[in-house]
Amino acid sequence: MATTDTELDPRYAKRVLITVVTTVIVFTSSMTIVSASLPTIADDLNSSEGFLAWSVTGLFLVMAVTTPIMGRLGDSQGHRKIFLIGAVLLGLGTLACALAPSAGAFVAARMLVGLAISATMPTGMALIMAAHPLEQRGEAMGWFQMTMTGAPVLALVAGGPLIETFGWRSVFAGLFPLAIIGTTASWRTLRKSGGDSYVPIDWTGAATLALGTLGFLLCLEFGGRSGFTAPLPLFFAVCAVAGIGLFLRVERRVEHPMLRLDYFKLRNFTGPLICQPLSQFAYMGGFLIAPILLASLFGYSVGAIALILLFRPAFYSLTSPLGGRLSGKFGERFFLLVGSVLMVLSMAAWIGGAQSQNLTLVIIGLSLSGIAMGLASPSYSIAVANAVDSADLGIANGMSTTLMNIGMLTGIQSMFTVLGEGRDPRDFVRTFIVGACVAGVGSVGALMMSKPKPVTDS
Repeated sequence: MATTDTELDPRYAKRVLITVVTTVIVFTSSMTIVSASLPTIADDLNSSEGFLAWSVTGLFLVMAVTTPIMGRLGDSQGHRKIFLIGAVLLGLGTLACALAPSAGAFVAARMLVGLAISATMPTGMALIMAAHPLEQRGEAMGWFQMTMTGAPVLALVAGGPLIETFGWRSVFAGLFPLAIIGTTASWRTLRKSGGDSYVPIDWTGAATLALGTLGFLLCLEFGGRSGFTAPLPLFFAVCAVAGIGLFLRVERRVEHPMLRLDYFKLRNFTGPLICQPLSQFAYMGGFLIAPILLASLFGYSVGAIALILLFRPAFYSLTSPLGGRLSGKFGERFFLLVGSVLMVLSMAAWIGGAQSQNLTLVIIGLSLSGIAMGLASPSYSIAVANAVDSADLGIANGMSTTLMNIGMLTGIQSMFTVLGEGRDPRDFVRTFIVGACVAGVGSVGALMMSKPKPVTDS
């Protein structure tokens, strides 16, 4: 837990926000570039796009499995310590990407980056929250979300010409010095937060949670390729059920659980964990279906599609600070509900755009999707964090991040499965209807949260 002086020092709070953003921006900047450059990287490393796709999938798998563990380690050992370890690993992983001699080495380097970000993201968020008073956390997280979303856009714009001129390795070579700057600034700036009293890590709980999470995600990954009734997806489904079942059993019995299960009785903890991951389902699933729609129904080139897609992250970045600033006034419940409603409306716009082949409706759908996540994301992080004890900030942030990743990967796989090989307007309509329904169900999570109480003088 941060000291009182740290919490009340606005200059330190700003330095923490800038330092954390400078460090983790290395990861977010590389994400879109890697995805867009897979064919180029595959040709250079004499590999296939299918294999190199694991540089994206594998990274998110590592993040989903290890983020809660790293968050809990931050609570136990100190958020600053785990953040610094993650910052060093992020620099090493970035350098390894630039020097990768083979496709396998590149995938392994990206997985190392995934491990690094699983250490820096929950602890970085905990450091930001500990440095800000409760009423200012929303605004701080709004600026954090803005930079996390805006960086990939700028990186894609700048990285394209850089790759064409100097090759894909130049991107990682350019990001490596930024990683060094972030690590150095973190070492000099960040103060101790968390780890005030030693609490043993529930490694059995961590292992069973990892088994359940990894089993579920691998079931989605291989089920989407070979069908969910194939032996391998069924095996991973059994692992997922067994892992979650064992996790719940372990957590009820140990003295120091990985995650206190009584938190799930709190509406302001469970509600956001239902709401925002289901919005993320529609957000990411719809966003990856949109390029196929624009190519199949409108016949646009890759360059034109990339420009059209910028509406989504642009509005996400622009509205995140607004959502964070106003969350203190209207409450996190309000913005999570607004985000769910806007996400449903974005799916409706895409349905209309597919039916009538109307580009304006597609752009409206992209914009609404970005606004929905921009307004709601700061409230999601703050609601979950404010619902738990300060000693559990790391694991709370870790769980919220993992569930967002699960929502994202589930949405991508599920909506691609619904679309199938069809490219007619009705195929896209059917796919976006699924996204709208899932996002609509997510609004239940927002509605179950407690309404904010008026602030009174003590």
